[in-house]
Amino acid sequence: MKFSKSSLRFILAFFAVISFHYCAIAQAKHVFLTKKQALEDLSWLKFSLEYVHPRLYKYDNKKTVDARFDSLEKNIGNKISGLDFLALVTKVNATVHCGHLYTIGQGDLGKEVAEKKVLPFYIRVLDGKLYVFNDCSDFSIPNGSHILSINGKSDTDIINILLPGIPADGYIQTRKIKLLERYFFYAFQGFDLYYYLFADRSKIFKIEYTDFNTNQKSTITVKGITAEERKKMLLNKFNIDEDVWFKTPSPKFEINDKKNYAVLTVSRSFYDKKIDPNFDSLLLTAFHLIKERKIENLILDLRNNEGGDEYQQIELMSYLYDKPFKLYQNIYLSHLDFSPLKPIIIERDTSALIFNNDDEYMRKINDNLWINNYEYSDNLQLKEPKADVFKGKLYVLMNGACFSSAADLISDLKKTTDAIFVGEESGGAFEGPTGGDNIVIQLPNSKIMIRISPNIQIGYMYQKHPIGRGVLPTYQINYTIDDVVQHKDLEMEFAKKLIQD
Repeated sequence: MKFSKSSLRFILAFFAVISFHYCAIAQAKHVFLTKKQALEDLSWLKFSLEYVHPRLYKYDNKKTVDARFDSLEKNIGNKISGLDFLALVTKVNATVHCGHLYTIGQGDLGKEVAEKKVLPFYIRVLDGKLYVFNDCSDFSIPNGSHILSINGKSDTDIINILLPGIPADGYIQTRKIKLLERYFFYAFQGFDLYYYLFADRSKIFKIEYTDFNTNQKSTITVKGITAEERKKMLLNKFNIDEDVWFKTPSPKFEINDKKNYAVLTVSRSFYDKKIDPNFDSLLLTAFHLIKERKIENLILDLRNNEGGDEYQQIELMSYLYDKPFKLYQNIYLSHLDFSPLKPIIIERDTSALIFNNDDEYMRKINDNLWINNYEYSDNLQLKEPKADVFKGKLYVLMNGACFSSAADLISDLKKTTDAIFVGEESGGAFEGPTGGDNIVIQLPNSKIMIRISPNIQIGYMYQKHPIGRGVLPTYQINYTIDDVVQHKDLEMEFAKKLIQD
């Protein structure tokens, strides 16, 4: 059994969406663990991370990691609620600094999470402050109103409580902020989940806010609703579809001959045949037209692209870089034999937990790391540039939601082109992700699912860069609350202005 040659990492997220809807069907039972059960789950978690995750000690040494788990064990009393235990596990996993390390409540615990009461509006985070958008309560708080406090906790305190429990690559804060503002993948991401786990599990919320229109301070008390109820109300009241990101075709292409630029928008890197145009055909046509019409400027909009198919990544590179290129210099794997985790592994045939290495395509470095021994994978083979490779000026729009293969693509373009990057720091580490295949475990007592990648993928043509950081923008774009309320697109406006100037 070899690990995946094509990394469709984003497919994992769909499982969580299905899990959320399934969990909401039946009334949840409150989950509690005895101290013995909790400690057994923590022991399995620590062993799994040590055995599977190849970057567990990248940001903290073993002594620090051991001390962290020792502290958890000492703070567990005779009994702990499943929700409190899920919060502990989520936080300790976030300390690994790996955005591909997912923690998902399952079974009765998953149902408890799904049935939580949430704020009847969306929040946005700007400059360390919380703002209201799309209020579905009877009070209809104006968009852009500043939340001063929720149930007695200031917005600054709330953000500081939530951020440490949000998983992200390295030290990238833009990714954490984008995950705070997320309103899908409810089972394992988003403000609703983080607030519920780490800050407050009330069903009623006392909100202090400053009105956006009048600048007057007000205090209201609102009842929480379920995420499903809010989703329906958003559609009815504001015509907002929470699933629009999945329903918007990707990629999109347009040319402005008069102003001598083209825009290629790749908002998703996975293919839905019911919605999306054929990726190869669209790129073939787009770059032929760019060359034929002598378009000298290309805006590549990758904002909110969570990654997915590495094939799309390498195809884009072959149109944007005029020399042979490959995705990775090396692929590492923590182990070939995962049978020690057999009692808790799920989503995998547990009768075949040893990766097939008959052709010795992986070479052992030490007891906890293997490396590719030759170019067995497409991702390790040089690909020639396309005939219509773009040779003009490239402008890349990016934000903290650019993750996984999308963040890798941004890193590739940083290493190989003179592209101008507009927006904010990308959401994936420059040196390459811990991604690809997954070893999925379920803690035996709490039934918490943990998705751990055993891979390290080191990007081709690596350059010196601050470890644990994404690509930094050439031009940082900072939104004000007025910009957001007015639905301005500052990154696109700025790129077009650069072209005109």
